[in-house]
Amino acid sequence: MKEVIRLTNKTAVALRKSAQRVRTAYFAAAVILSLALGALGIFLGLMWLPAVPLCIAAAALLDCALMIASRSRYLSMIGQAICTEAAAREIRAGSSADRRREQALRDLMRVKEDVQGRAAPNAQQEAEEAPAPGVHRRRRNTLQLIRSGQ
Repeated sequence: MKEVIRLTNKTAVALRKSAQRVRTAYFAAAVILSLALGALGIFLGLMWLPAVPLCIAAAALLDCALMIASRSRYLSMIGQAICTEAAAREIRAGSSADRRREQALRDLMRVKEDVQGRAAPNAQQEAEEAPAPGVHRRRRNTLQLIRSGQ
């Protein structure tokens, strides 16, 4: 059910790896602190028996706090990675849109030059073949519509 977000940007991938390292560091800290509090509970339990459940409760509370902080930091860094990836995709899309726009303008200029190049000889021929003044001739539309299949 979980959809994996594919990160292609180097910065986003580095952020994800960093988030995983931070989460692992929090888990390691939780394990070390739990072991330390367990040892402290055993040591204090030899002197005063109620110290054992108190140390175990403190270890559990500390583990919960560390896991919540770990999850929060991990999700924050993953969110940054996703935003970085989205920004990179938007920049790539914008640059490709700019390239398409520039290509369309170049094509339009070529078409205009082509039309003007064809129109100039046709205009000279029409002027030579033109009948006496007073007679109006309609110009032919020399542009053709080219569809993708043609």
